Amino acid sequence: MRYSLLTVIALVGCLITPTIFAQGGHRHGGHFDPDSLTPVTVAGTAIVDTSMGQDHYFLDEDSDGQADYHLNFGPYWYSPDSSNAARPNNGDPVTIDGGLHDPHMGPWPTVVVYQINGEFWRDPWDPHWNRLGHHSHGGGHHQGGCDGHAFGWRHDSLQTVSLTGTALVDTTFVMEHYYLDSDGDTLPDFVLNFGPPWYQPPSGATRPEPGDAIDIVGGMLANFTPPMVMVYEINGLTWRDSTAIGPHLGGGWIHRTMNDPVMVHCPTDSMDHLQMNPGWHRGGGGGHHGGMPDSLFCQILEVYPRNIPNRGQESVFAGYEVGIFSPDGDNNMWGNGGCGGHMTFNSSATMQLHYSDVQMLGYNIEESSIRVKYWDNHSGSWVEPAGQTLDPAANTVTFPSTEVSNFVILTGLENPLSVEGDGASPATTFTLRQNYPNPFNPATTIAFDLHRPARVTLTVYNALGQEVARVLNRSMSTGSHTVDFDGGNLPSGAYFYELKAGDEVQVRRMHLVK
Repeated sequence: MRYSLLTVIALVGCLITPTIFAQGGHRHGGHFDPDSLTPVTVAGTAIVDTSMGQDHYFLDEDSDGQADYHLNFGPYWYSPDSSNAARPNNGDPVTIDGGLHDPHMGPWPTVVVYQINGEFWRDPWDPHWNRLGHHSHGGGHHQGGCDGHAFGWRHDSLQTVSLTGTALVDTTFVMEHYYLDSDGDTLPDFVLNFGPPWYQPPSGATRPEPGDAIDIVGGMLANFTPPMVMVYEINGLTWRDSTAIGPHLGGGWIHRTMNDPVMVHCPTDSMDHLQMNPGWHRGGGGGHHGGMPDSLFCQILEVYPRNIPNRGQESVFAGYEVGIFSPDGDNNMWGNGGCGGHMTFNSSATMQLHYSDVQMLGYNIEESSIRVKYWDNHSGSWVEPAGQTLDPAANTVTFPSTEVSNFVILTGLENPLSVEGDGASPATTFTLRQNYPNPFNPATTIAFDLHRPARVTLTVYNALGQEVARVLNRSMSTGSHTVDFDGGNLPSGAYFYELKAGDEVQVRRMHLVK
């Protein structure tokens, strides 16, 4: 059945609040995960409804004057950064490429717009946290293609700023994009960079909800519109250690005559780092101009696994990009006009890669099987370097190698023992038990045992590692405890619940089926 706008205004009017989030969805349950969307191309006439405080967009596919789809362009202030595409006017003929979603606004199926009339609008997998130097991948937005994000040292110097305002959150990307409205006009004045969605600081600080009043201390990159702020503190709590970022956003120079190792850190997780050692220089070859310069700028970034090219059948649950830049600014990993290269050094470089339990469990990886692999563009395959050291307590893998590749991954075997066991163990131990019922809809009970009094946090994450609920955050006594969790505002899927009590942590998986 098709509906005209006039027919259903009364029906949906009570469901739609005229705020900037009306198109973007709400924080929990408003995501449009492309894994769950069906790619579609729809064409017809645009219908623009201006009666609800802000414009809402629809598509009349069969020219009967009635809406057949709701078009989701994101928050009203969103515009693409790499095209001149614009929202349509009422009556415009349009062709939309996007992802088809169940109705999120009234009775119409929603199409999350990726292209309009052949022009780029949104890459839903865009890893916003890595767009730091404003010299990001030159290949444009191509899902699954070979597009890098390393940007070298050519960017603004970080200026420490203190800001106050209201949080704005765009949830129409897989990974939420955060902004700050500092002057109360409901428009973003700053981009807030909190790092990858799975990153959680030891301080217990959390990402803001839409509309939250927040205080931010961070490092500002002014060469953005709006400026980007690398968040150091939120509401007085530490988010990241700013000293690990350094003057070049985690990167650093190495020199032919250096006597001491140089360690460069990933700007979004200081536990990811690359150490280059003295004696690295090779007199002939290695760079894509046929010779290795006397100085190189090294950089390591953590990227979303979906953005790693050539994944093939690898179970990639964490991905990393390395950039090695010549003094002229060229990335030696992008030889012959494309990315995916590697360099051979005269001494071993040492790399440490850090992962979270949520990342690992999100792909059901057996921790003892975790291995590092790097992409070898000569053989066209993933190579496992020798000398790897896995530290499950620290959630790190460390290895030395004279080969440094543009792309490095953490992979592993599927866990044969489900994290959904009965959790039975003596009551005298710290134990997080399997939720019951599981699968659940929409409520479930989580039980756990404490062997000493502790400050307890119980947090629920989605498969991306994004926090979707904080169930507990208080001091609790020794003994057995239960708590109810209601997932009524969440979409169906796999979730993880993490229990922290002091320095002890356990994680389990649960399934919401609606």
